[in-house]
Amino acid sequence: MPSVQMRSSPSVSPPRTVTDLKQRVIACLNRLSDRDTQSLAAAELDSIALNLSPDAFSLFINCIQTTDSSAKSPVRKHCVSLLSLLSRSHGDSLAPHLPKMVSTVLRRLRDPDTSVRAACATASVDMTTNITEPPFSVLAGPMIEALIHDCDANAQIGAAVCLAAAVDAADDPDVEQLQKALPKIGKLLKSEGFKAKPELLGAIGSVIGAIGGRNSDKAVLDWLLPNVLEFLSSDDWHARKAAAEAMARVATAEEELAPLYKKACLGVLESRRFDKVKPVRERMNHTLSLWKQLGDDSPDSSSLSKSGKGINTLKSKEKNPNVPTGSKLNDVEDELRPLGTKRVLFPAKPSKVKENRSNKSQAVAVVQSGDEEEESSSSSSFRRKNAEEELSLIRNQITQIEKQQSSLLDLFQRFMESSQNEMQSLGRRVRCLETSFSVLSTDLLVSRTLTQNGNHKRNAHLQN
Repeated sequence: MPSVQMRSSPSVSPPRTVTDLKQRVIACLNRLSDRDTQSLAAAELDSIALNLSPDAFSLFINCIQTTDSSAKSPVRKHCVSLLSLLSRSHGDSLAPHLPKMVSTVLRRLRDPDTSVRAACATASVDMTTNITEPPFSVLAGPMIEALIHDCDANAQIGAAVCLAAAVDAADDPDVEQLQKALPKIGKLLKSEGFKAKPELLGAIGSVIGAIGGRNSDKAVLDWLLPNVLEFLSSDDWHARKAAAEAMARVATAEEELAPLYKKACLGVLESRRFDKVKPVRERMNHTLSLWKQLGDDSPDSSSLSKSGKGINTLKSKEKNPNVPTGSKLNDVEDELRPLGTKRVLFPAKPSKVKENRSNKSQAVAVVQSGDEEEESSSSSSFRRKNAEEELSLIRNQITQIEKQQSSLLDLFQRFMESSQNEMQSLGRRVRCLETSFSVLSTDLLVSRTLTQNGNHKRNAHLQN
C-alpha cells in the first residue's frame, strides 16, 4: 500500500536556516493568541511540523516546550496537538526526542482547561502507536511517577487518563513494569489526597487488561478487588461506572484467577444492578453478564473476605439484609440433594411381608421417591420462573419511574425557563417605567422652573 505524503500549502515556504525556523515558530505562537490570526498561525505551524527535517526536531520541540501557563488556552492546546502531528508524520525518527516530548505532555497535565488535558491524552496515544522503537517504559514510566506523586487534582486526572490511553493503545506494553506499578497505583484508592478516583479506576482497569493474566499476582487481586468493589456504592456515579468498567476488565483479562472470585463478586454486582443512573446501570449489568459467563469458582474465593474490608462486609450493607443470598440458597440445595439421593438408594423396608412383595414395595418406593424429586424440581423451576417474572415486573416499574422522573424534570425545566423569561420581561417593564418616571420628573421640574422664572419676571415688571 503506497504511503501518503502530506505537503504544505504552496503559500508557505519551508524555513532555510535554524534561525529562521525559530523566528517563524515564535511569531506563529504569538499570532496564535489573536483570534483574527489564530487559524492562519495554526495552519502555518502544522505546515512547519510536517516539513521538518530530523536535525530541526529538537529546536521545534524546544519552542513548543517553552510556552507556559500564562499563554492563552488555544496556544497551550495547539502546542500539545503539534506533538500528535509530529508523531503521526515522522514516527520513529523522533525516537531520540521521545523523553522530551513526554516531558512536554507532563507539563500540561496541570492545565485547568479540560481540552488541553484531552489533547495530552491524544498525544500519548499518538506517541505510543507511532514511535515504537523506544521501549514502552520510556513513555509509561514518567506518567506512572506523575500519577503516584503529583498532588494537584488536575495533574492527577491528566496523568490517569494519559496512562490509561497509552496502555490501551500499546501493542506491546511492558508487562513487568505495569505489574510492579499496579500495587502502588491501587493504594491510591485509599488515599484521601488523591481526588481523581474515577480516572484512577479507569487506569487500574487498563493496567489489569494489559497484564491480561500473564504472571498475574493473586495476592494483589486479593486486596485490590475489594477496594474496587467499594466504589460500586460510591456517591459519585462516575466512580461507580468506572468501578464497574474495571471489574469488567478483570472478568475478561484474568481468565484463570477471576473465577476464584466469581461467587463473591456476583453478590455485590447483583445488589448494584438497579443503579438509579442509566449509564451506570447499563455498565453494571454488562459487567454482571461477563462475570456470570466465567467458569465455576473455587473455595479459594473466601480469601477476599480476609482482606481489610472484604466483599462479605460489602454484601451485608447492600439493599435488604434479610433477602437470602445466592450462597445461602446453594447451601440449602446442597443439604437437600443428599437427602433425595439417600431416599432413592436406601428406601424404607417394610416388616412382616413376603420377599416378592418386599421387592415390589421397594420398587414402588423408588418410583415414589423419583416422583417426589421430579415434583421438587418442577416446583423449584416454577419458583424460579415466578422470581424471574417478578424481577421483570420490578424492571418495568423502575423504567416507568425513570420516565416519570424524566418528564417531571422536563416539566420543571420548562417551568424554570418560563419563570425566567417572565422575570426578564417584568424587569424590562420596570426599567421602562423607571425611565418614563424619570422623564416625567425631569419635565415637571423644568416646567416648574420655567413657571417660577415667569412669575418672578412678571412681579418685577409690575413693581417697576
